[in-house]
Amino acid sequence: MKPLALHLNYSQALYINHFLHWKWFMLAFFVGSFLNLINQFDGLLGRIEIDYLKLALTYIVPYCVSSISSWCAKKA
Repeated sequence: MKPLALHLNYSQALYINHFLHWKWFMLAFFVGSFLNLINQFDGLLGRIEIDYLKLALTYIVPYCVSSISSWCAKKA
């Protein structure tokens, strides 16, 4: 395991390994990019100012949804 995992107990290491998996980041990147294109199209064209809070949340929400739903599916 990674050096960080040496300082954690087994369940903590499982949580970290699950929630920091590359699949969730890739999914959030693609879904978030698509949603940002839809939601902030005028901002990307320069017509209005880009709302950076919405931009960040548009990437965070798909990450949370994909990782938590996967976690719940594994437990069921």
